[in-house]
Amino acid sequence: MKETIAGLLVIGLFVVLLAAGCGNNTVESKASQQITAAKASLADANAKGVKVPEVDEKKIGAADAALKKDSVNALILATQAKANIDNDVNDAFAIADQTFSTARGAAETAMSNAPAGTDFAQAKQSLANATAKKAQAKTIQDYYNPTDGPIYWANLAAQQAAVAALAKAGQQATAAEIQKVQQGAAQMLRLMSNYISATGANPADYKIGIQKISADANWATGTATPVAAALGSKPISFLFQFENGNWVLRAAPTWTPGQFGSPADMVP
Repeated sequence: MKETIAGLLVIGLFVVLLAAGCGNNTVESKASQQITAAKASLADANAKGVKVPEVDEKKIGAADAALKKDSVNALILATQAKANIDNDVNDAFAIADQTFSTARGAAETAMSNAPAGTDFAQAKQSLANATAKKAQAKTIQDYYNPTDGPIYWANLAAQQAAVAALAKAGQQATAAEIQKVQQGAAQMLRLMSNYISATGANPADYKIGIQKISADANWATGTATPVAAALGSKPISFLFQFENGNWVLRAAPTWTPGQFGSPADMVP
């Protein structure tokens, strides 16, 4: 792309020179001006932190050396060098801009996809810093500053947004698990009472309660302990599983750890 642009500029120069029928002095003057412009472009690239290929710097030197002996070739070399250097600068900043836009887009996407109510205070502040630093960036080093550049702040905003979204999702999951157990408590108590009634006993003679909820909140244990030590009465152990939106009684009056696929933290 760079060489193509330079080539087109050189062809244009030949057309202009031939059409004008200029003499050698005029070509030499144009070449001198172009060498000065190429040097200015090189200085600008260096000031902006853009690495210019050595071949283009050498073209400027070669143009300088050829100015008196072969002004046409000097003009061609200087024109090519300037076009290539200008293109190097444009490419470097275009890549930096794209890198910044990608990082900022990642932050904005993380925020838009996060659960409602997610706290984005840190991420939004980092995005504001990124925007401010982008406006101030004058060099490539400004863009890629590892601790205070616009790309750094945009990447940080994306990370902070992702962390905040995960934290909120975790809170919601915990709240959902608590709600699942709370709503199912009455159901599990009813299942235990029904079981006791089905055995011919009176639920009122037992102290009934939920004993433990599993770590994933999909399993639970319950107990029914006789209020009075009536002859032949024994504690009853219950195992429940949450399935298809309901708590299901899996085992009673006794069961063993791991039965029905229950997790290790479920014990009678």
